[in-house]
Amino acid sequence: MPKKPKKSLSAYPYLCYWAEDWAEMETTNGDYNQSRLTLLNEGGIVYEDEGSQSLEEAFEKAEVFLRGEGSMFLYKEDIEALEEEYKEIEKGNK
Repeated sequence: MPKKPKKSLSAYPYLCYWAEDWAEMETTNGDYNQSRLTLLNEGGIVYEDEGSQSLEEAFEKAEVFLRGEGSMFLYKEDIEALEEEYKEIEKGNK
């Protein structure tokens, strides 16, 4: 059975912004019961993935976190811009 194509990080606007412009993101292959994805800022760990079977699943969960309760770590203006990006993605313009 062929593998489905993986999404690029740009498919996750909040996560992409976090990793490129805001703070830090660490990923692992999940060996030895490690989290596949950890989000950090200057205060330490903000989010740690639990139980994902793939990095893509970990990305999806982290995106949900950042778009929801994790948005408290971002500026309102950044959230507004990221939500506009979601609208463009939904329209198929990205």
